[in-house]
Amino acid sequence: MFNVRVKTFYDTEQIQIYSKPQKSKGDVYKKVIDKETGEIFPPKSKEKKMMMDDGTIFTGRYVDEFTRKEDTIRRSCSRTVKAIYDIARCDAWEWFVTFTFNGEKVARYDYEACTKKLSYWLNNMRKRFPHMKYIVVPEQHEDGAFHFHGLFKNVDGFEDSGHYDKKGRKVYNWISYKWGWTTATKIDDYRKASSYLCKYITKELCSVTEGKKRYWASRNVNRPIVEERLIDGEYLNLALLECMQDDAFVKSIESEFVNVTYVDQSIPQTHQGL
Repeated sequence: MFNVRVKTFYDTEQIQIYSKPQKSKGDVYKKVIDKETGEIFPPKSKEKKMMMDDGTIFTGRYVDEFTRKEDTIRRSCSRTVKAIYDIARCDAWEWFVTFTFNGEKVARYDYEACTKKLSYWLNNMRKRFPHMKYIVVPEQHEDGAFHFHGLFKNVDGFEDSGHYDKKGRKVYNWISYKWGWTTATKIDDYRKASSYLCKYITKELCSVTEGKKRYWASRNVNRPIVEERLIDGEYLNLALLECMQDDAFVKSIESEFVNVTYVDQSIPQTHQGL
């Protein structure tokens, strides 16, 4: 059990404070699994009835398939964003790259066709640059075509396009990419670039890509160090104040199940975590 989770990234940490204790992945507890969807519910005897905003009672099960499907997509989208965020925040990335597809070479409205070509190209690039690190995510354009965005480091092969972006940064092209067009800019703030990458994962995209892969990351990417702790509520606020820096960014998210407060800050020099 835990009510505080601390994630240590490249040069920052995120403290997550939960309004009530959560079960750790290693906790052993009785559960009921829906064989059709894989969704996990508590036993019937322990189902908690909750009053929803519309006045209905939620017991942990859904009365119609539409509601079930909507919730499955929402939770799947949330897991995808968290996974991308964890990887993106764990390195000082050098390049932000966008990949598009030429309709004459690739069926750019076909998600599987696009991902197959991109995966093939990424694998070849890893052979050329063994230390290359990347994380790439999809985006669907308004007309239905797919393109991809990614963070990269330890790579080469860019050429000056002669253009500049809205912030005045020089735009490059990646010469080896032949399936369409690319734009690449040097990253001056990896934290903003990481957050920007996560914004491409929307509920609409998750609905279109249900059951399919939604991000590509090299095997050598770094991942956060995670600590989970159970702290008595009487001391929790005091412990948080002792470790929280003046420039910390704090936000809270409320749900019908649990409220979570997130504290993002640079890694302290003398103390890490709670």
